[in-house]
Amino acid sequence: MQVKKILWSLLVTHMTILAVFATPPNARDILDEAGPIAYIKIFEGRDAIYVKDSSGENPIFICASERVIILTPSVSQDGKYISFVVDNGKNQKVVHILGPIEKNGKVWVAPDQELMNIRGGAWPAIKGPGAVYISMPEPTTLVMDKTSNIYLINGEGIEQVTDSDTSASHIWPLIHPDGNSIIYRHIPQADEMGMIYEPIASVIQDLNTGETTKHFEGQFIYMEQWTKSGEILYSLRDKDDNGNRVYLLYQPETGKSRVVHRSQSRQGALSVQSKYLATIKLFPAGGAQYDIFVKDMASGKEINMTSTVDHSESLIGWITP
Repeated sequence: MQVKKILWSLLVTHMTILAVFATPPNARDILDEAGPIAYIKIFEGRDAIYVKDSSGENPIFICASERVIILTPSVSQDGKYISFVVDNGKNQKVVHILGPIEKNGKVWVAPDQELMNIRGGAWPAIKGPGAVYISMPEPTTLVMDKTSNIYLINGEGIEQVTDSDTSASHIWPLIHPDGNSIIYRHIPQADEMGMIYEPIASVIQDLNTGETTKHFEGQFIYMEQWTKSGEILYSLRDKDDNGNRVYLLYQPETGKSRVVHRSQSRQGALSVQSKYLATIKLFPAGGAQYDIFVKDMASGKEINMTSTVDHSESLIGWITP
C-alpha cells in the first residue's frame, strides 16, 4: 500500500511538472487556429495596414504620403472588411473601407474604397460593404461645434442616427453582431457656466425602433469590441493598484461584468471564438516600441505575436477570410 502511494505521488508530481513546462503556444499555431490578425505599422515612413497569418505578413493599404495618418480602424463583424479614416492633420479626413480581404497566393489583398471626405469625425463601424456608422459633427453647419452625433454614411449620402440635442457628444459606435443595434459613448458637454448635469454613459440604440437604454453610467471606460457572443469587451480607464489595465466582458441583458485580463497594455481584441485576446504592450518594458501580445484565454499563457525590431504597431483586430 505504501509503495502504491509513493508511485501515485511520483506520477502526480511528474504530471504537474509536465503541465508547468508544457510547450507554450506559438504564433503559427495561434494564427492557424484563430485566423490572421490586422494591425498598423510603418512602411517606408508611411502608415500602413498589415495582415499577418502563420506564413508571414504583408501590407494591404499604404498611406500616400508621410503627412497623413490612419486613425480609429475597426474590423467588420464578419471579419472581411476594415474601416478607418485617413487624417491630413487639418481636420480633413477621408473615410475608407478595405475589403473584402482575401489571400491571393501568399499575399493578402483588399480593394480600397474611399467612401467620403468629412471635416471631422472618427470611429467608423461598418454596416455593410459600402456604408459605415461614424461619429462626427453636424456636416452642414459652417461653424464646427464641440458636439457630435452618430451618422450613417455611404458614397451617396449622410443620415443622422442619434440626436445629442447639442448637449453631448456621441462617440465610439460599435455594432451588435446581428446588425440591429449600436452602442456608443454619450459624453455630456458643459454649459456656459461650466456645469454638467448628467453622468457619462454608454447607450444602446435599437436601429429599427430608435429605443435606447443606458449602460456604464458614471463609469470611465474604453469600449473595445461587441463580440459574437453578444458580450461587450471593454477596459477601465483607471488602472489597478499594480498599474494594469483591466479588461472585462459585459452582458447587456443582465448588466453584469466579469474580468478576463489584466496587463500593462492598451487596446484589446478577442478572436472569433473568444479563445485568444490580443493586446498591445511596450516591449521591452520601459522601452519605446509596442508589440502585439496574444493570450490563450484557457491556459493563461501569452506570447509576443509580432516581435517588432524597428517600428511600433497598433492593433486593429482579427480577420476572417
